[in-house]
Amino acid sequence: MRYKSLRVLLAGGTLLAMAALTACGGNEKPAGADAGAGTSTGGNGDGSAATGPVTLTLSVKTSDRFLELAKQKFEESHPNVKIEIKESVAAPKSDGKMMIRTPGKPDPKDSEKFVSTLNTELMSGKASDIILTDGSFPYKKYADKKLLENLNDLMKNDASFKRDDYYANVFDAMLYKNGIYALPAKLSLNWMFGNTPALGGAKIDDAKWTWNDFKTLVEAQAKDADKDGNPDSFAMVNTDGAGLLSTIVDSSFGKLVDYGNKKFDAAMFADMLKMSKALEDGKLITKERPDRMNVLFESFTPRFYDEVALFKQMQFDGKGTLYNVPSYNDNRGLSFTSDMLLSINAKSGHKKEAWEFVKFLLSEEMQKTRELFGFAVNRKASLEHQAKMKEIGSSDGKNQIRMMSKDGKEFKPQPPEQKDIDAIEQALNGVRVYAETDPKVKAIIEQEAAPFFAGQKSVDEVVKTVQNKVSTYLQE
Repeated sequence: MRYKSLRVLLAGGTLLAMAALTACGGNEKPAGADAGAGTSTGGNGDGSAATGPVTLTLSVKTSDRFLELAKQKFEESHPNVKIEIKESVAAPKSDGKMMIRTPGKPDPKDSEKFVSTLNTELMSGKASDIILTDGSFPYKKYADKKLLENLNDLMKNDASFKRDDYYANVFDAMLYKNGIYALPAKLSLNWMFGNTPALGGAKIDDAKWTWNDFKTLVEAQAKDADKDGNPDSFAMVNTDGAGLLSTIVDSSFGKLVDYGNKKFDAAMFADMLKMSKALEDGKLITKERPDRMNVLFESFTPRFYDEVALFKQMQFDGKGTLYNVPSYNDNRGLSFTSDMLLSINAKSGHKKEAWEFVKFLLSEEMQKTRELFGFAVNRKASLEHQAKMKEIGSSDGKNQIRMMSKDGKEFKPQPPEQKDIDAIEQALNGVRVYAETDPKVKAIIEQEAAPFFAGQKSVDEVVKTVQNKVSTYLQE
C-alpha cells in the first residue's frame, strides 16, 4: 500500500483531512479466497462453528478501505470463510478502485434508508450476521428485543480475548444492562478547545462541569468593555440557538433519553432550550465567523492522531487548551463517538465466525493501518500511531503535511511536543462516556424546537410535544 502525502487545510475554521490512495487494488481477488468459499451460508443454527464453507454477511451503510482490507486479509487466513459486505449506499470509486471519503455531514436520507432496512431485516429475522453502524442506529431498542448478541459475554468466554490489549474503559462506556451490544472499532474524541489568552486565567474544572457552568463562565468573560451593546467576545461562533441546542443534546443524550425505562427527561430538555435561547439572545453565540481571537471556545472532534497536534498549533495562535465537553450526564468526563460500531445478529447461524471477524477488526494488525482513519481501541496499535506523530514537520520526507489558513497563507507545522502526544494517550485511557444519539429523536427535537427559536411557541409547548412524540417512539 502506498500513500500520497497528507494535506491538511483550514477552510472556514474547519480542519479537513484528505488522504488519497494509490495502488489500492480494491477489486483484486485475494489469494486463497476461493479455497473453500462457497455460496452456502450453512451453519449449525446455534452459532457454533460450521463444518463446511461459510458465507459471513456484514451490513454497512457504506463500505470503506478498512473493511475491504479486513475482508481480504481475513479470507486469506480463513479460507473456509467468505465475507459478503452488503452496502446500503455504495462507496465512491475512481477507476474501479475505492476512494476514502473525506469527512463531511452525512445525508440524513442515507441514514434513514439504512436504519429502516436494518429494522426490517432484524424484525423479520433476516438480518446479516454482523451489523456495522455509524452511530445513527438505536441499537439499545434492538438489544431490548433480544435481537443483538451480548458481546460482553463473548469477550468473557473467549480465553484468547485479552481486555488488557485494549482501552477497556471504552468497552465499559458501552455497557447497557450489563451487556455490550455495539462495540466501537475506532473512536472520535469530543473536546472543547478553549482560547487560553481570551479566557484570562479562568478556572475550569472540566472533569465535572455542566452547561450551566459553561453559561456562567462565558457570561463573565464576554464583557462589553467598549459599551457598544455587544459582548467583546463570543462563547462560540458558527452556531445559533438551534445549533447550540443540538450540541447540548448530543453531549447528554444518554441522560436525556432513557431507553431502558423508556423515558424522556422533560425537565432537562426544558433547561436545554432555555440555555440555548439565553446564549443566543445575549449575543454570546453567532452564525458569523469574526476574528478568531474573539472566540472563547470551539467544538473539536478529531478523527485522527495528527489532527490533534495540527489543530493545536494553528488555532488561537497555538495557545489553546483542550477541555471535556460540558454535560448534564452524571458520569461526566471526556466522551467519544464512533462511526464504526460492531453488532452481531442474535439469530445468526455463524456467531463464532462473526465474533472471529469482529476480533480481527479490533486486532493490532488491522488497528495500526492507516485505513482505520480514527483513534484505535487496540493499545499497541494506538501507541504506534502516536509514535508516528513525531514525523509531523520533519524534513526527511515522511508524513509531509501542507497547512494553509483561511486567508491562504501557508503554515509550516512543527513536530509536536511530547506532552501533546501524551495527552492523546491520557485521553484514550480516560474516556468514560459514549455520546450516543438517535436520528429519529434528534429529528423530532429539531422540528419541534424551530418554532421556539422563532418566537412562535413557548418552552412548555415545545417540551410537551417533544416528550409525547419521543415517548411514543420509545414504546414502539
